[in-house]
Amino acid sequence: MSTKGGQSIERGGDEVVNGTEEERLRRSYLRKADLHLLPPTFAMYFFAIIDRNNIGNAKVAGMDVQLGLHGEQFNWIVSAFFFTYIFFEIPSNIALKRVGARIWLPFIAICWSILVALMAAAKSYGSLIAVRVLMGVFEAGYVPGFIYLTSFWYTKRQQAPRIALFFSAGVFAGIWAGPLAARLQQISGSLMGYQYIFIIEAAVTVALAVAMAIMLQNYPETATFLTKEERVVALRMLADDKALSYDTNYRPRQVFRALSDWTVWGYAIIFWAAATGGATQAIFGPTLIKAMGYTSTRAQVLSAAPSACGFASQILSMFLPRIYPRFSVWIMLFSAAACAFYAVIATVENIHVRFAFLCLSNFALSPNMPLVSIWMSNNIMGVTKKGVASACTVMLGGVAGLIGSHIYRSQDSPQYRFGHIFVCICNAVIFVIALALNLYFRYENRRRDTKNEDFDASALSKDEVEDMCDNRPDHRYTW
Repeated sequence: MSTKGGQSIERGGDEVVNGTEEERLRRSYLRKADLHLLPPTFAMYFFAIIDRNNIGNAKVAGMDVQLGLHGEQFNWIVSAFFFTYIFFEIPSNIALKRVGARIWLPFIAICWSILVALMAAAKSYGSLIAVRVLMGVFEAGYVPGFIYLTSFWYTKRQQAPRIALFFSAGVFAGIWAGPLAARLQQISGSLMGYQYIFIIEAAVTVALAVAMAIMLQNYPETATFLTKEERVVALRMLADDKALSYDTNYRPRQVFRALSDWTVWGYAIIFWAAATGGATQAIFGPTLIKAMGYTSTRAQVLSAAPSACGFASQILSMFLPRIYPRFSVWIMLFSAAACAFYAVIATVENIHVRFAFLCLSNFALSPNMPLVSIWMSNNIMGVTKKGVASACTVMLGGVAGLIGSHIYRSQDSPQYRFGHIFVCICNAVIFVIALALNLYFRYENRRRDTKNEDFDASALSKDEVEDMCDNRPDHRYTW
């Protein structure tokens, strides 16, 4: 029995009080879920991005000179991370479903942070390559794991601001990465400045992983911090929204459904193109700014400015779907702006104009990764299909890091026109694919409305309904 006005509801024989009390319990559930999920995952993603990209800060701090790196060796060190990052997204999400987020996410965080600390001990090009390859294995699962985890805890509408907030941690890390590295490289001791960057930042990540293991819980069905009444109301709310359920088993056939669904790859390509700009700004931002004529320390500090612009726009993206719930329109708008801004950077000579548009471009780049992630999560149904789809989406983000590591080439300094034009083209690709998805989803919704099929889930088994995924006649796509 559902709640209408002041009526009561019941689930599994347990009576739950009237509608006003139900709303209070729902708010209490969300407050507790946010408190246990968001602070540790936000903080961990903040340091995951710092750990991934501090190789760029270490270069500005003198690592390349100390280790005798030359030519394109630094670019290959950066890209080595992504060779494994690409291929371990899907296996990691499968492991998360089997083991549970409370164990899996802290475990992979501790593993990659140990490897970050080992970079301080690297003595050669080859050893840095080896460590970065192993880092990619473990860090691969964190972002798709978080997106997948939220599908069990929140409705589609509730997911949107929380995923946007999560991604903002990555850009927020960019604000502090440069100033933090500048401070750490000035430590006086027996080590080189860049070695302190690796060791201290890795130690913080380990501490956060321990805190995450304490705070995080796997599913609302098993969460110990919920009361019985909060759990009943939460599970009813999630069931009404067709959210994922913890007791649904891994479905191999849904893996094929995800991999053969062109829309999944459409989301993934958008994520790839958006991540190309984001990853290159994060890694090469200090290098690009230093090439404008600033000193090493000054470039580290100034690299916070573009990241601050990106952070502001990602916070803004938390509210945009509530203002106008059409993800494709927002994505097209931001990609068109980023395309124009990069065209300006690639053509002007004045360093002050280039720096200003570097900040503007990061503002336009940053919202598209959370927006496409939320869009994908809203539209894909089926526990296994959604897990594979989120992994595929972020997997192509790894391809962005792999390619992006080589588009800002040393021979293009100080203008780096090739890299800027490449990112400009990536944003044009985003616009085209978002438009294609927009048209397809609107067509598919009209087709299902026209057929007006009555869908009786009770006539099918739970597994049959689950395997229909987003092909259910009663499902409508968000465009």
